Amino acid sequence: MEQNQREKFDPVRTFLMMQPDRRGKLITGIAMSVCLFLYLMTVMGFAATPVVAVVAVLCFVGMVYAAYASLKKESMIIYLTSGLFLALGIIAHLTLLSVQSGRFARQLSPMLESMWNYDLLTAMAWEDGSWSGGYLLIMGLISRLEVFPTLYAIKLVNLVFIAASAVAVQRLYLLTGERKPLGSVLVMGISVLAMTVLLNNGAWAHCDAIFAAFSLWGLYFLLSAHPLAGCIFWGLAVGFKLQAAFLFPLLIPLFMERKVSIRHLLVGFAAFIALHIPMLLDGQSLLSILARYNEQILTVAYEGAGLTDNVPNIFGLMNIASVREFSGMGLFFGLFVALILAVAMVRRGPLETRTWLRCAILLAFGLPMILPQMNVRVFYLAFLLALADAKDIRGIAVAAVIETVSLMGYMAGLFGATVIPLIPLSIVTFIFTLYLIISVFSGKNEAVNGQP
Repeated sequence: MEQNQREKFDPVRTFLMMQPDRRGKLITGIAMSVCLFLYLMTVMGFAATPVVAVVAVLCFVGMVYAAYASLKKESMIIYLTSGLFLALGIIAHLTLLSVQSGRFARQLSPMLESMWNYDLLTAMAWEDGSWSGGYLLIMGLISRLEVFPTLYAIKLVNLVFIAASAVAVQRLYLLTGERKPLGSVLVMGISVLAMTVLLNNGAWAHCDAIFAAFSLWGLYFLLSAHPLAGCIFWGLAVGFKLQAAFLFPLLIPLFMERKVSIRHLLVGFAAFIALHIPMLLDGQSLLSILARYNEQILTVAYEGAGLTDNVPNIFGLMNIASVREFSGMGLFFGLFVALILAVAMVRRGPLETRTWLRCAILLAFGLPMILPQMNVRVFYLAFLLALADAKDIRGIAVAAVIETVSLMGYMAGLFGATVIPLIPLSIVTFIFTLYLIISVFSGKNEAVNGQP
């Protein structure tokens, strides 16, 4: 009797064990968002720049909405823990907001100062360097800021797309195979809190999350039977970074299975061109715009970067090699291998959704293994794709290996610390790539829409 009375008069436990309805989830999300805002404005001292707190809370709201929408019959403690986990990811990035990298001091800050001396259209069509059209749009707008710190602006833009990438990872996780709501929230939080993601934004001020977000959402829409939206997002992705094209071989089997059409591909190309409208208005030709990507490759090749920038791949096994000769060979060899992989996907027949995702992981991780002049951030997209497939021991192990390999490159490129020498690490990653190929193409294909 006493035990029943204690349980009856235990309001905290009762609250934590209750299963909130839709209104309860909404109130919980709003309460956590308000608490986060107050924490940022008081404890973290962003009172002088409230825009930081506002942007951070909006990112949190987007992730919490996606998390709570996936959770159904869970107790209140699960909702509170999930919200706290996602809030910690946001706070972790904000603690690095003031860290000024050498890249920002040497490249970004002088570039923004130079853009300030010109009108906005000229800034967005910047010809000094080989910047992609999408990044120039953002940098041109940031160059107009007079009071707000430009370093903060760059990192906040990246934070918005980190949140968008996290939601895309969660959607892909739920799209493939058995639905695991708690697992989807976990991979969402990891995609924000992962060490390489934190270093990419906080320590380096790179915006790899932008092209990754468009690539992930494009893949999600393509796999969920929205080819028009998928091609648009992929067109925007490659408009920010050429590395997004690593997933483009998937378009061949998608086209052969009638999941995309020429019309969809043309719309995707139009989205790519839309990001370069300022360049066209500035008088630059379409050919010169397309040649900017070739300029990026040549700039790296002839500025002494070498065949690999701390990336463990086949070129990491070469101590002495001619950059001018092997760069061209490696590029065309990579295209050849990409086409072979695309043909193998076609030959394997109709693919289930999870197999599509694993093919995307193979392309995002495998192609850098044979491409020259790759930088240490090249596995950013591959890791996020692997998180979306981390539903079992095999998927978790693949994500862990990719993150570890990527982190080794970050340690060498960012901190100059060689944890594992490049040659043995290259051998290990090459063997791991072979494992990905075998696991994707040797397994028995599951039924798709009732077909074998």
